[in-house]
Amino acid sequence: MNSRTDWFSGLTCLLALAGMVIFTSPVEAQETGTIQGTVTDVRTGAPVASAQVVIVGTQRGTLSASDGSFRIPNVTAGEIQVRVTFLGYATSTQSVNLGVGETATVNFQLSPSALALDELIVTGTAGRQERRAQAASISSLDAASLVEVAPVTTVGNLLQARTAGVNITTSSGTAGSTQRIRLRGAASVNLSNEPLVIIDGVLMDSRTNQLFGVGGQAASRLNDLNPNDIESIEIVKGPAASTLYGSDASAGVIQIRTKRGRAGTPFTQTVSYEFGASETVWDGDANFGVCDAGRTQNPDSPCFGLQAGDIVSDNPLTRLGVWQTGIAHNVGWSGRGGGENFGYFLSFSASEEEGIFPGNEFNRYSGRMNFDFTPRDDLRLDASVGLSRTDNLMPQNDNNIYGFLGGAMLGSPLSIGVDTREGWFGANRQVEAISAIENSNMAIRVNPVITANYTPFTWLTNRFSLGGDITRSEATDFFPKNDIGWYGTATLNSGQISHRRQNRDQITLDYLGSVRQPVGENWIADLAFGGQAVATRSDLAGAVGQGLTVNTARSINAAAQTTGEQQYFEERYGGLLSQLDLAWQDRLYFQLGARLDRSSAFGRDVDTFFNPKVGVSYVVSESDFFPVGLEGIFSTLRLRTVWGSTGRSPSTGASLTTFDSAPFAVTPTQVASGVLPLNPGNPDLKAERGVEWELGFDAGLFNERIGLEVTYYDKRSEDLILERPLAPSLGFVDDPFVNIGELKNSGWEVGLNSRIVDLPNFAWDARLNFSTNTNEVTDLGDVAPFGAEQRVIPGFPAFGRWTHVVREFDMANNRAIVSDTVEFIGNPNPGNEGNFSSTFTLFQNFRVYAQVDWMRDYTLYNNTDQFRERQFGTGERWVRRADTDVISEEERLRRFGPFITEDGRSLSASAVNDAYYEDASHVRFRELTVSYTLPLELAQAFRARGATISLGARNLQLWTDYNGPDPEVNGLATANFSRWDFLTLPQPRRFIGRVNLTF
Repeated sequence: MNSRTDWFSGLTCLLALAGMVIFTSPVEAQETGTIQGTVTDVRTGAPVASAQVVIVGTQRGTLSASDGSFRIPNVTAGEIQVRVTFLGYATSTQSVNLGVGETATVNFQLSPSALALDELIVTGTAGRQERRAQAASISSLDAASLVEVAPVTTVGNLLQARTAGVNITTSSGTAGSTQRIRLRGAASVNLSNEPLVIIDGVLMDSRTNQLFGVGGQAASRLNDLNPNDIESIEIVKGPAASTLYGSDASAGVIQIRTKRGRAGTPFTQTVSYEFGASETVWDGDANFGVCDAGRTQNPDSPCFGLQAGDIVSDNPLTRLGVWQTGIAHNVGWSGRGGGENFGYFLSFSASEEEGIFPGNEFNRYSGRMNFDFTPRDDLRLDASVGLSRTDNLMPQNDNNIYGFLGGAMLGSPLSIGVDTREGWFGANRQVEAISAIENSNMAIRVNPVITANYTPFTWLTNRFSLGGDITRSEATDFFPKNDIGWYGTATLNSGQISHRRQNRDQITLDYLGSVRQPVGENWIADLAFGGQAVATRSDLAGAVGQGLTVNTARSINAAAQTTGEQQYFEERYGGLLSQLDLAWQDRLYFQLGARLDRSSAFGRDVDTFFNPKVGVSYVVSESDFFPVGLEGIFSTLRLRTVWGSTGRSPSTGASLTTFDSAPFAVTPTQVASGVLPLNPGNPDLKAERGVEWELGFDAGLFNERIGLEVTYYDKRSEDLILERPLAPSLGFVDDPFVNIGELKNSGWEVGLNSRIVDLPNFAWDARLNFSTNTNEVTDLGDVAPFGAEQRVIPGFPAFGRWTHVVREFDMANNRAIVSDTVEFIGNPNPGNEGNFSSTFTLFQNFRVYAQVDWMRDYTLYNNTDQFRERQFGTGERWVRRADTDVISEEERLRRFGPFITEDGRSLSASAVNDAYYEDASHVRFRELTVSYTLPLELAQAFRARGATISLGARNLQLWTDYNGPDPEVNGLATANFSRWDFLTLPQPRRFIGRVNLTF
């Protein structure tokens, strides 16, 4: 056993021992009473459901019921404090003297607050959890409320365009396809730029997961989650992540908290049904061709009866009615409640969705059980388990000649009635052949979590959690046997079936303790300490069978020829952390923290990875010197700044010296097994380091009617992991990874939340978010700039787009003059983006919600147009290039040349992509929902206590100058930086109707 394994095992044992020791203490008999009451909105008197009600200094608490009521039994008698918090409202605390065996009633009227500084933050925090004490910017989403008004079906929908600094793009309109998430830009060149995702304190597998490629798109494990099970989401975009999550958090952290039970409240249940319909917003581009004399005489050709030289067009997708309306159904049930000292939440949902192309389905079946038990004031036990099964049929797509768009948009109308292509790309490869290809992905997932919170003394708290993310996936890729020659190769036409199974387990063990003590009269010190251990194991096995006897025999061993494969890896990492918080008069806060990590992915000569953090938060408006004249404007003003370090561990095995097997001839008739040097490895390989400085302020304006958050960040990724080229004479196939180079991200984030109108029968809320990001490679060390059309060059964005740029048009000589060398032409990621959403509420039961978002300052490679125009010659601009009503003379030269450099050299068209790197800036009307909550007497007609009906739509309208159908898509969904539109399906317009009944 090596020292790193010893270290991990020791840390695991230490955390387990801590859990055993701190949660075993003598139980003393206590005299108790009961606290009950209601939580309502001070403006309207309406009940506030799911507000968190806690007894300060203990582990006892509950959530308010749908009617705003709450009840907390078994509370130790005496002078106690009851605190109520809810997102969007100011925190309220009341004191009450509770007698033995008595029931005390405490009612709360919460005031809406656009800036809730007393809101509790969980993500990335150790010690004090109030927002006012956090030096870093942390965004919160009230997911439970958002799901009620927004037409969302996935967690990606839930996160998209809600928060400043969070960029989420939907890769395509294929049902079940993944999304790309970036927090404050891209932090790495070679490693993943996706943030960590945490569910109820446990790391989650949120990767794109496509066991068999289908051309460009992929499924996402994040889509396994049911959005209706989520209570709230917190997003850490900066150095606050470093304290808890250390060497893997440089891309940020998204923490998801699922719904919990309500101790002391009666059982309530909600039944929902949702119907959805998706339709294409684009019919596909037609193919064009020029008739010749022979085809004008062919009665089966579209040229029949025309003149030679006439132009015809055809769109196989519309001609054959390939598009379909994607129908979706979602049935859900949830129940929650609790007894004297426990609460529970249960849910089940079944969601089935068809895509707008045949052979595309996304079905999700999920259940969740959350249980919390408070046996005494100082101890709370939480247990939860989430279960899901996801079935995803993913059609061939994007860069794929076996997909509907590839087959239809690369065809020619001149083949109709002439040969077996009949307007499609491949011979005999039309709707029946493409529909017969199957690519199925199934995943069964279990997420168990056990958490214990123990407060043996008022000054000491402990939290110990153990959880896992256990996934079993399997996929099948099937090309049926056929005698017609559908697929162009003898191997595929003989029938091919491929099958893969993957077992992936991730276990998280976590402990966090905190000690609070007053220091003098004005200071309070909080010292947090803890550790974390994470173990991941993945085992992938697969086989391919070629040459099937019949298509119904789909087992690998029924094929004439079979091959197999296996991939396996294990990874372990852990860390120890500590953070000191000093608070002066509960308005000035200092944070000093650090974490020490080790990982099996580090090189063998790397010991530990150290992450420090220091921050300050100051609620200036509560100071005596704050000008009285400003109180009417600034009801709250907080200044904050933080500096911290995060990291991103190397890929598993990147530091190791590896070899590949290869046969070699011992004699002319004898072959033996040998090895080839694959990668020399690097024993000094360590995590990339993200160092970030953040500065900002939060302001509550005009008596908390407006909340304003402004943040500037400067994030540098140091010790980038890059490949350093080796001399070929050394014999290694791959170049080793080394820590070298630097990448910088900087920008502004602005969030505005306002209550414009606040009347009992009419309310108008609005939210505006805006952010910028500047990405720049600042250093590559001794590694030369690399890349082709997308390059990594110091002084420019990572993987910026480079090409010869058209300088001018020489109309006299019918040519375009281009730059002598390639030049930077655009950023693949948005330089600025934002969103605006608004909610109108009439008579407390009629609500209208709308959202618009935008992205600007980025380019998208329109490879679809480039391929159809230059490679296949079937695009309208190419075929009608002599028609100035279709394409101007300047645009014709810009796209098709001929191209001459300024120094007189001739260039091929493939070297000049100026015309196809398009500005992808756009504005999208993303969401619209109208909902109505029925009066109680109408709901009771259904024997329900509440009923809501809502109608919604998503992707209603797009405004852009981009020539393709959708500037947001990416035909390279799993790529880190690469971004192109290549026969990629745009996002469909989706309509949703939903009914919720509460009993």
